[in-house]
Amino acid sequence: MTSKKTILKSIIKPGGIASGYSFRGKINGSPKGNLRVVQLKDMENEYTSIGNECTFIDAAEIKKKYYLEKGDILFISKGANNFATVFELEDALPSVASSVFYVIKVDALKAEPNFVAWYINKSKVQQYFQEYAVGTYSLSINKEVVENIPLQLPSLEIQIKIAKVAKLAQKEQYIYKSLKEKRNQLLEAQLLKSIN
Repeated sequence: MTSKKTILKSIIKPGGIASGYSFRGKINGSPKGNLRVVQLKDMENEYTSIGNECTFIDAAEIKKKYYLEKGDILFISKGANNFATVFELEDALPSVASSVFYVIKVDALKAEPNFVAWYINKSKVQQYFQEYAVGTYSLSINKEVVENIPLQLPSLEIQIKIAKVAKLAQKEQYIYKSLKEKRNQLLEAQLLKSIN
């Protein structure tokens, strides 16, 4: 299997790295909201998937150029958890990412977004972020650092296979963790019941 070394900016669409939408102040949800806002608080499974409890706002407030598209990579640029996930929510509701994320649009003819997100989350790239993060108390990764993320790309066919296996492994870990938590809750309930 041959692979090539490259950097992120060589596999993205023109203008393919942009900050998420910058809200002025707190994001206040609306019961009649029709636009999903993906925030850091919505990330699950060690920051590699989007949960179901996103805030909704009125879509009229946000220009459509900020709307996420299926396959966009959301990269957490602020804080110590600089992980990536692919936006793949199946419903038809429009969504935007908050400014804590960079939205990365990969050229699907050059790379598989799920592979790229998986690779960004691996230790080699995470060490790269530690080396180039800026800030004393609140770390952040700037756009230039993101553009120059080092990548090792196998063929597109292999990328797709790796991404599928990685996604299945992630689901397996989530199920295992959930089962372990349920087992511990059941055991604790039984132990407490035995002393009452």
